[in-house]
Amino acid sequence: MKAILIFLTIAVMEFGFAQVNSNYDGPKPEVRQGSKSFVFMYTPFQSNFEPLYVSSVSVYPTDQMDLFGAGFRYFFTSQFGVTAGLNLGNTSTDQEFANGDREEFSAMTIGIALDGNYHFNSLYGVSPYFGVNINYGTASSELIETEGGTITTTEFVGSGFGAGVNFGFDWYFTEGLSLGGKYMLGVRTLLKPEETVGSTTVEGQSSSFFGIGAASVILNVHL
Repeated sequence: MKAILIFLTIAVMEFGFAQVNSNYDGPKPEVRQGSKSFVFMYTPFQSNFEPLYVSSVSVYPTDQMDLFGAGFRYFFTSQFGVTAGLNLGNTSTDQEFANGDREEFSAMTIGIALDGNYHFNSLYGVSPYFGVNINYGTASSELIETEGGTITTTEFVGSGFGAGVNFGFDWYFTEGLSLGGKYMLGVRTLLKPEETVGSTTVEGQSSSFFGIGAASVILNVHL
């Protein structure tokens, strides 16, 4: 008797679900005014979620560092959406040695990126778009070394900015989630980094890049 009741319960639930979803034809792109989502970078088949790329900054003397942070997208109209990326970082260490010497280090990064994208008519669950991107980042650090009673302060500063156009898409493969990728054609400039020891400042190497890049895979978690 219990087995019959369980069977009937399951049958009724499945019948009700089928009635409710009888006209369901798959997830639709959430491209409408007021839509919003958190944005992540994602490594398929590894479940590794990463923060959004924001900008790149120069590092003395000839190196560079990429900045990553939180991403958020909002649709101001049914076709135009803006994605903002923000990086804020701060770190510090303080090490004292057995001989009394000491090293104090602190660093801070700030970066911001804005993507403004126009979405074309959707094709099934895919929403293609075209847009522009601008980004800026800066990093600074300070190293204070105490050796034999002598204090030496070294400061580093670097920055960079970029701008370009985007060609991309979002694939709404299920309710509440979408995956995407994009090509970017633009310029990235790393300004001359500086090292200051006492009252002496030395500049490093600046660099610039123009060409096509790509971002993949972008994961949007819709709210």
